[in-house]
Amino acid sequence: MIILSCSSIRSILDMKSVLIFGLFGLTAALNYQFAEEWHLWKDSHGKSYTSELEELERHSVWLSNRKYIEEHNAHADDFGYTLAMNHFGDLSEREFKDKFLTHEPGNYTSRGVATFKAPQGMKYVDSIDWRTKGAVTSVKNQGDCGASYAFAATGTMEGANALSNDKQVALSEQNIIDCSVAYGNHGCSGGDTYTAIKYVVDNGGIDTESSYSFRGKQSSCQYNSKNSGASATGAVSISYGSESDLMSAVATVGPVAVAVDANTNAFRFYQSGVFDSSTCSSTKLNHAMLVTGYGSYNGKDYWLVKNSWGKYWGDSGYIMMVRNKYNQCGIASDALYSML
Repeated sequence: MIILSCSSIRSILDMKSVLIFGLFGLTAALNYQFAEEWHLWKDSHGKSYTSELEELERHSVWLSNRKYIEEHNAHADDFGYTLAMNHFGDLSEREFKDKFLTHEPGNYTSRGVATFKAPQGMKYVDSIDWRTKGAVTSVKNQGDCGASYAFAATGTMEGANALSNDKQVALSEQNIIDCSVAYGNHGCSGGDTYTAIKYVVDNGGIDTESSYSFRGKQSSCQYNSKNSGASATGAVSISYGSESDLMSAVATVGPVAVAVDANTNAFRFYQSGVFDSSTCSSTKLNHAMLVTGYGSYNGKDYWLVKNSWGKYWGDSGYIMMVRNKYNQCGIASDALYSML
């Protein structure tokens, strides 16, 4: 028979109290702030977590991002654009950067890429939107695959093909993700747009999206020439930092692939208006997109840019980025288009 001393009994009771209060604290913590909004957000974006602890951590990040968005929108009239919560809401800045901002700027000079020469004496239209001319396919979603370079490459090839053949054909990003690795790209872990186009040139074509569908991860190359939807003969780059040349190319050629610095929360949660941020870099480029037009809105010149983060990001998958403001975010620092 074991007889416990009074001090031992007190210790056991103390331990039980700690355990009870610990469980009470965890239960209280699980009463999430803005619980209904949080659960609606999770459901709408198909979010699930492996444990209650992970969900608490993600919820904490979500709350921080929610506060940032709310504070920005309180002064949206001063900024000229609004933000909204989206599927990136449970990611920290570092996680977002590591997963999605993986574009590698191309060095066109060393590769001998031709440089665009703007036509002399030409008067350009005040605005243009290549979507209205059948040169832009629907907004796509790269998911968790860090391959914006592939989407920008297909975008400029789709535009050139549509304008040349008067027929819109969606091309396969998965084809590029799987098959341009030998050229120096890294599947879903980054790459550059020129290398993607160079692969298509050397390969003699790129498959259609319908025949080689997007899977969101790199696999072995499955290109089949019978399913080719377009080809390319090369690429033309825009003079580094020249927004005037970029405008000329967009006006006279069609959609142009670009790369920007998207490493800001304002960009990540952009919703509407003309994005104008002095905090982004014109040299540290990390995300590829497609300029599909330009114009002016509420007195601000803008670039109309197609993203690859799905139609629920931004303005139905697009962003208006400020134009003629010192090459903001590097919009003209790494721009090129494909040639048929």
